[in-house]
Amino acid sequence: MKALKQAELQLWVYGGDILNHPNNPNYLLTKVVPSIEVANRLANPDIPKSVIVFEISELIKDYVTIEFDGNYNALVQTKWVRTAVRRTYVEADGTETSDTTVKYGIAFRGYGNIAEGINPELSKDLMISNTVINNKCGSFITAPFYTTSEDGVARVDYFQNQTQLDLNPPVGNISQFTIAQEVKIDSAVDDVITIDKTFSVTTSPDDSISTEEIPVDANRITYTDSSGVSRSIDIKCIDDCKYDAQKVSFINKFGVMQDMWFFAKRTDSMSSQRESYRSTKLDISNIASYKVSNHENSYLENQGKERFTMNTGFIHESYGEVVKELLVSEYVYMYDVNRFSPSGGYSNLAVPVSIASSNVDIKTRLNDKLIEYTLEFEADSDFIQSVR
Repeated sequence: MKALKQAELQLWVYGGDILNHPNNPNYLLTKVVPSIEVANRLANPDIPKSVIVFEISELIKDYVTIEFDGNYNALVQTKWVRTAVRRTYVEADGTETSDTTVKYGIAFRGYGNIAEGINPELSKDLMISNTVINNKCGSFITAPFYTTSEDGVARVDYFQNQTQLDLNPPVGNISQFTIAQEVKIDSAVDDVITIDKTFSVTTSPDDSISTEEIPVDANRITYTDSSGVSRSIDIKCIDDCKYDAQKVSFINKFGVMQDMWFFAKRTDSMSSQRESYRSTKLDISNIASYKVSNHENSYLENQGKERFTMNTGFIHESYGEVVKELLVSEYVYMYDVNRFSPSGGYSNLAVPVSIASSNVDIKTRLNDKLIEYTLEFEADSDFIQSVR
């Protein structure tokens, strides 16, 4: 008979080669079972086993930073995670034993909603919530696939009606690992409880995500997982000649970058914030006088913010879920059509913005017939350059 005495968790979060982790962990956590609880379990075998839980999701999140300038080929959105859990047990005779479990995983800045329960499992195929992609006619759009999972996407095909457009689809590897939002240590269980994502060993964690550029004339995507199950998603071309469409990219609930087009009206506005004091205009260097043209108000702070109000135009009903994810996204970008991404490619520069809208009614075809949304965005940076 033995009882769990303590558990020590070493946690690494890093990029690059999965097997080339830093020598020192990012975090070292230790939890100890109270000695009286250990004694009770040794004396009473029928008492439930001790359980130690390490909540690691927020710790990992600190190191999963997003790097994006408009070029998907240079996008950084994931990190590797390595956990080493050392459990120490005490025997009835007082001797101690220990074991260590090492796990690898991949981390996204994704999340589940309250209805999905604890530790919800994210998508292992097409990593978006909408069931139809609305795209500006003639423009490319990207679609994020999870391609290196045992039950992820192994093949992607693009079609224009019944004609196949892509004859060289990506094929994922089959080699499974997992990551947990929490690691649960139970002396009756020899392993950690793991949830969330599966992945294969690759050079970089971002290689686990295949962000495919869809052919501009495609109107349907068919993707097949490693078990042979196929699904399709339609692409609807929208061409509103009255306004210049604006593309927005953001990190969605699956923790990957997703594009969304705003096809209809855009209005720009500006707000300012000033902090001033009243200074004297009087000049007493010779005789007391003042210049009428001199300002009496001087500014301690004078700054502005740009805002953009944009309308989606009529889009598919499933974009209601996308709008929800956009509203709570921590990373949102608009594209500057006058500048190109500095990391290469032929993409326009992605400029960070924040969502100024706080209340949006989610529309349905039953209640609203035609679906459209108006959202307000605010520039992430001040109008006057204030980087110091």
